[in-house]
Amino acid sequence: MNARPDPILPVAPTPTPLFGYPPLIEPDAGMDLGALFGTLWRGKWALSALSVLGAVLGLLWAIGVADPRYRATAVVVLDTGREQVVSFQDFIPSLTGDSTIVNTELEVLRSVSLLSEVVQEQGLIADPEFNRTLRPAGFTTQITSFVRSNLPIPAPPPPSDVTRARIAQNATIEGLAAALTVRNVPDSMVFEIILETGDAEKSARLADAVANRYLLRQLESKFDATQQATEWLSGKVVTLEAELQLAEAQTSRFAAEMDLISAETLEILSQQLKEVRDRIAAWQAARDRGSATGDNAARIEQLRVLEAELSRKIATQSEDLVVFEQLQREAAASRQIYEYFLGRLKETTVQQGIQQADARLMSNALVPDVPATPQPVMLALLGGLLATLAGAAALVGKEARSATFRTAEHLERLTGLPVLGQIPRIPARRRQGVLDYIRSKPASAAVEAVRNLRTSLLMAKGAGSAGPRVIMCTSSLPSEGKTTQTLALAQNYTGVVGRVLVIEGDMRRRVFRDYFGAPDTGSLLRVLNGQQSVEDAVWHNDALGFDVLFGDESEANAADIFSGPAFRRLIRTVRRTYDVVLIDTAPVLLVPDARVIGRLADAVLYTVRWDKTREKQVQQGLRSFQTIGVPVTGLVLSQINPKGLRRYGYGQDHGTYGSNGYYKN
Repeated sequence: MNARPDPILPVAPTPTPLFGYPPLIEPDAGMDLGALFGTLWRGKWALSALSVLGAVLGLLWAIGVADPRYRATAVVVLDTGREQVVSFQDFIPSLTGDSTIVNTELEVLRSVSLLSEVVQEQGLIADPEFNRTLRPAGFTTQITSFVRSNLPIPAPPPPSDVTRARIAQNATIEGLAAALTVRNVPDSMVFEIILETGDAEKSARLADAVANRYLLRQLESKFDATQQATEWLSGKVVTLEAELQLAEAQTSRFAAEMDLISAETLEILSQQLKEVRDRIAAWQAARDRGSATGDNAARIEQLRVLEAELSRKIATQSEDLVVFEQLQREAAASRQIYEYFLGRLKETTVQQGIQQADARLMSNALVPDVPATPQPVMLALLGGLLATLAGAAALVGKEARSATFRTAEHLERLTGLPVLGQIPRIPARRRQGVLDYIRSKPASAAVEAVRNLRTSLLMAKGAGSAGPRVIMCTSSLPSEGKTTQTLALAQNYTGVVGRVLVIEGDMRRRVFRDYFGAPDTGSLLRVLNGQQSVEDAVWHNDALGFDVLFGDESEANAADIFSGPAFRRLIRTVRRTYDVVLIDTAPVLLVPDARVIGRLADAVLYTVRWDKTREKQVQQGLRSFQTIGVPVTGLVLSQINPKGLRRYGYGQDHGTYGSNGYYKN
């Protein structure tokens, strides 16, 4: 029968949330250790396969691709305690054993000058292994040549022969330095000179060459020091000899020019002067007593003349003696210095033939029998480790980027809304098989989960004794299980309430007929257009026990249809004739239909597909309801994979949907 037009009904008041949960909250940042280990454990087989693959690739690389490298070691020891035949520390210093000297000798072994001598001695400039300028052009050089040949870029002038020679020399020295390793054995005076090349004999030969060149440089250094000391001493001895001859000549000339004097002669003269003065004093005393004769006066005068002469001689010879002794001392000092330097010259001359280095070759380098690198076992282990680490990083990165939901706690923590149901995946390939499964297996895990969802709605706070009457089911995107959930929930309601109606509110896809295969008895659009009444348009499913109002294709926009007064009148009508009305709507992120219908519903169920729907999609969908004041009653986590749940490590915490005999799937 045709429905007569009703006056426009007022919009139903916005229902309050059934649970007092806060609005959207941000998800937890990061991943705890338990989740990290769980992620790695779930990927253990993939990681094992990657580890084996990495080990095989590393082994193949070591055996068939990598060039063998041979390592030879020559050993040199600093012999600072060696007894010297003749000691010349003043002119030729020897090495001590402190750390400064050890580090200095290490740098000497690595020095460019020493390596340059080895390069020249061994003719390494002609060896492409060390002289990179002899190798074929690399990829970078080829690209540069190609660009310059095809673009108007002026080419640099060709280098001169001198420049090319210098470049080759420097490149060879750098190549030798890269192949050389010098290290000091801890707590010792031992140096290991290690050469690594692609040829075993070459490695040993070059290691010995560096060691021998180091010892030779020490000898040359000492020889140069000895030669310089000899030359300096020779010049010094000649100068000192001339100075000695001059001093001795001056002494001899002074001695020849003066009277022969000595300290003994001065003593005799002083004694004579004393005697003369005593005689003068005695005669004067006799004269004073009146006992002197006339001859005594003439004698006193003679004695005074003699006294004056002796005094003059003593004074003159005393001065000459001082000068003579000074000349003698200077000549003796010159002779002593001359003799000292002459002796040092002779010693240094002798040392030129007996110089010894402060280091000695402890052992020559042995020709290695096997290459030092690559090591197949180590490369296999390294390849396996790197592959495992890369796989672990990929697993953790994928887990971090997945941002999906695997537990109700995660979903509640993100949204601040309760999860009213957790529904496992129904094992049916076709949509019709889903309804057959629901009908034939009422004790299965999926049906029991839907029954829990129905119980949550019936017992919800603030929903009244019979629970919400008009329930809308929506989701973020298609294929999240909301339609199956709606039909299964309707079948569960038939056992506890009277009449149940399911409205196909997704007029764009219209999948209900795929589930039921029902005849074209009527449609939602005909009811809204007044062509049919609700009683004539609905189709009753005897097996499941509820009525279905199918959707229909319309040229008008579905959101405009649901916003019109006809749909409001329809909801008012079915509220009076049905105990529970379930409306399956289109995904909220694709079209606005659900937001329009949600204003007329008592409860809004938001379906989230397990491990599929992303966090941002759920947040955006819920926010679209929040912005218009339509509260979402609760969430449903659908299509849970029990095996996947256990694989992710949540089986013990959330049940296994089939264990302990509670379910019959």
